[in-house]
Amino acid sequence: RGAATRAAAGAGAPAGAEAREKIVKTLKGKVVSNRMDKTVVVQVTRLYPHPKYGKRMKKTKNFYAHDEENVCEEGDVVVLTTSRPISKLKRWAVQNIVEKRKVPAGTVREED
Repeated sequence: RGAATRAAAGAGAPAGAEAREKIVKTLKGKVVSNRMDKTVVVQVTRLYPHPKYGKRMKKTKNFYAHDEENVCEEGDVVVLTTSRPISKLKRWAVQNIVEKRKVPAGTVREED
């Protein structure tokens, strides 16, 4: 490393300890299961072009997310953000609910 790089990194900081910004990823998807306590399964669909032919393909993936207040219901559209690992599969947390599920008129909801 040159002197200019050390000066830009900070005078008191060691050469290898640059300040790293926390990268926060967000995903938007639909809740497909809320049967676990404080956990929801969110299905995220993404479109990508086929490598050879260019046709837009759909790919879905399920993510386990932490729902602290247990407010999400099946069919809700939610935004997920990265979090520290909470369990073996949970690395995401529900940030907010974008859209509540639509219940058809005249339908009786089951209460747990």
